[in-house]
Amino acid sequence: MKSVEFVVDSQKLKGNVFYPKYPKVNNSAILFIQGWTGLKENSFQYAKSLAKLGYICFLFDARGHGESESDVNLATTEDFTKDDLAAYDFFATMEGVDKNNISVVGSSFGGYRAAYLTSKRPVKNLVLRVPADYDSGAFKVPRAKAGGSEVPAIMEWRRKAKKPNETYALQAVNNFNGNILIIESEKDTYVPHQTVQNYIDATKDKNKLTYVFMKGAPHSIKEGPFRDEVERIYIEWFKTKS
Repeated sequence: MKSVEFVVDSQKLKGNVFYPKYPKVNNSAILFIQGWTGLKENSFQYAKSLAKLGYICFLFDARGHGESESDVNLATTEDFTKDDLAAYDFFATMEGVDKNNISVVGSSFGGYRAAYLTSKRPVKNLVLRVPADYDSGAFKVPRAKAGGSEVPAIMEWRRKAKKPNETYALQAVNNFNGNILIIESEKDTYVPHQTVQNYIDATKDKNKLTYVFMKGAPHSIKEGPFRDEVERIYIEWFKTKS
């Protein structure tokens, strides 16, 4: 594992890179995007296993998170997408990374951002675990102020069926031509089934879609059986996508 840093809006963001034991000249690569208040360490287990498959994996703390600079309470969704774009561009220039073979994995708020990223950069494969969705009208509002699952009106909004053109993330998924893995947790109290269904419905080519329903799993996956199950799902799916 290698520690790295890059700069966005004059702020240093910290990241970690996991390499295969025997890297090639050009390696398939995976960028991980964490959820709201999520830390890069949350996905170390997945990155270590996927590196063993031959992938170079990059994880980073978004602004105001973990080791990265800035005030999380001031950052808008637009700001966080700037972090994702900068992370992607930084990753694409790393030695050994095949810039034409970069996949993105995102969970919760990170799933929303991962989906959005596909509308701005070339992405080969997309993984959305318990992907949240947000009203596009709040894109420039500080994420902490805009709120999420703790706001009843937002949860009611997430429980409604939506067309692909109704949010930035759904529109991006609708236009995405690569392979998509969507994972839903049965006991998710933050992202209702309808939100996940909206992402599924937005996927044009269902032949490129893999949907997994994790029985008994909560929204946030801590170290233990559920994280081990997510690891297994990632490994089996990415085995066929390099």
